[in-house]
Amino acid sequence: MNTDQNFTVMVVDDTQENIDILVTVLGHQFNVCSAMGGKSALAKIAKDPPDLILLDIMMPEMDGFEVCRQLKSQAETQDIPIIFLTAMTDEKSVVEGFQAGVVDYITKPFNTTELLVRVKTQLELSHSRREMKRINARLEHLVIHDDLTGLYNTRYLYDELYQLLERSKTENKSFALLFMDIDNFKHVVDTYGHLNGSRALREIADTIMESISQPCYGVAYGGDEFVIVLPGFNKDQAIKTAESIRNRMKQTTYLSSEGCNVNLSASIGIAAYPDDAIETRALLNLADQLMFKIKETSKDAIGCLAGASGSDHRPQPPSTLIN
Repeated sequence: MNTDQNFTVMVVDDTQENIDILVTVLGHQFNVCSAMGGKSALAKIAKDPPDLILLDIMMPEMDGFEVCRQLKSQAETQDIPIIFLTAMTDEKSVVEGFQAGVVDYITKPFNTTELLVRVKTQLELSHSRREMKRINARLEHLVIHDDLTGLYNTRYLYDELYQLLERSKTENKSFALLFMDIDNFKHVVDTYGHLNGSRALREIADTIMESISQPCYGVAYGGDEFVIVLPGFNKDQAIKTAESIRNRMKQTTYLSSEGCNVNLSASIGIAAYPDDAIETRALLNLADQLMFKIKETSKDAIGCLAGASGSDHRPQPPSTLIN
């Protein structure tokens, strides 16, 4: 929880005397800034948003209602709590204020103790809401991402592959999958330990992401296996992407920050829709099988079917590309 001195409160009024009084009252507990009038307030808030705004209603050029509406219409400022501090006490003004988005309404002349309590309450509520949003965003991220590598997880893969397949059928477009396994990774773990093994996987994930761009994405499939999804790619384009990943791996020294200086390579299987298969499970299985055949033979290579296989998903000798 923030301390009061970490919170910044902006005072907006068209009378300097009122601003001076509020700065004095609030300055003992909070950081305080001020603006003379609505337009000045909007300009300052755009550059350095405060944690809370105390806003007068009756101001020339731009009244408090308009200031509030403009702030609430912008994503960057819509969550800043605004308290009206005004001499206007009629019901219509109160209703209009809350409709504009204020969180509280304090009338002038104000009671100092009441003002401080209300400001602190709104600041704490706002801080709690921000923390809750941050936690929820983190949880939503973890639902579809692998916590170790930052890549997507298999939950996301299976959901998105189904959607991608349906879109590709409707739009008559191709897509491809790369199934990637790191060669001799057990030796890395046995030699440098599990923690460094995890670090290496994070660095490999970085290599993958540096080799592709949206809408392509990488998936931590499990252990030292990865899947790369290439929407709109045909087999030739998928091969080039796989070559790019392998070349970038060869140019990278892994775990150098730990003083280990590890060189790594990968075996990659490729399956393309609709040339090789027309179902997501069949595509994944085929890419996995082709990768495994590379692992059994040369390693550090790319495996794919030489031609279209239609609905025949039986394992076939891959056409192997070795750099």
